[in-house]
Amino acid sequence: MGADGGAAVEIIDRAKTRWFRRLFGGFLLALAAAGLMGGCSNWPQTPTYTDAELKAICERRGGWWRGDLIAGYCEFQAASLVQSP
Repeated sequence: MGADGGAAVEIIDRAKTRWFRRLFGGFLLALAAAGLMGGCSNWPQTPTYTDAELKAICERRGGWWRGDLIAGYCEFQAASLVQSP
């Protein structure tokens, strides 16, 4: 075999090592991304507005607050209908 055979084996070994390092690096990168996405998805979502703020917005815009009947519901009168109290 001689010197040429040893060089070919060394080149093949380096190619295998590079391939393994790339595969392992890609695996670690995918694992980190999955950890970030999975970790953030478990946080509870807080409401954007409280019921008092929603009621104030509803009344400012001319609606009737019906939050006691249906949570967060503001009723508006259509423009073509007669306005009722």
